[in-house]
Formats: sequence, structure tokens, C-alpha cells
Amino acid sequence: MDTPQFYHGFAYAAKELYQFIAAYDYFTILLDDGDIIHFTASDPDDFRKWLTAHNIPDIRKLDGWVTR
Repeated sequence: MDTPQFYHGFAYAAKELYQFIAAYDYFTILLDDGDIIHFTASDPDDFRKWLTAHNIPDIRKLDGWVTR
């Protein structure tokens, strides 16, 4: 089964997304066109699974990401 391009309640298609970072239910998403958007997910685990299914990278998991 294919994962749909659109997530319920989210205005962008997966093909428009470049990377994301999240703090629980609040997602900051970098679009392919360079714009940055924010989305509060009602089910953050499900939304993260949708992003992962479309190979949208979590910035925190990229090499060189530094947390302090």
C-alpha cells in the first residue's frame, strides 16, 4: 500500500517537504522552495511516521547535528 501524498489536516504534499525538526507535537518543516512552516500535529507519532514513510529527514538525526 502506498502512503498518501497528503496528511489529513496538513496543507502540503510530502513531495514539497525537505526536512523537519519537532518538539513533541510542534513540527518546524523546511520546504523544498526554502520556506519554513510550522504544524501542530494532533497525533505527533502518526505524523512523524507519515514523514518517515516519505523519507523526509529529521534534522536531529543528520550527521553533524549538534545539541547542547
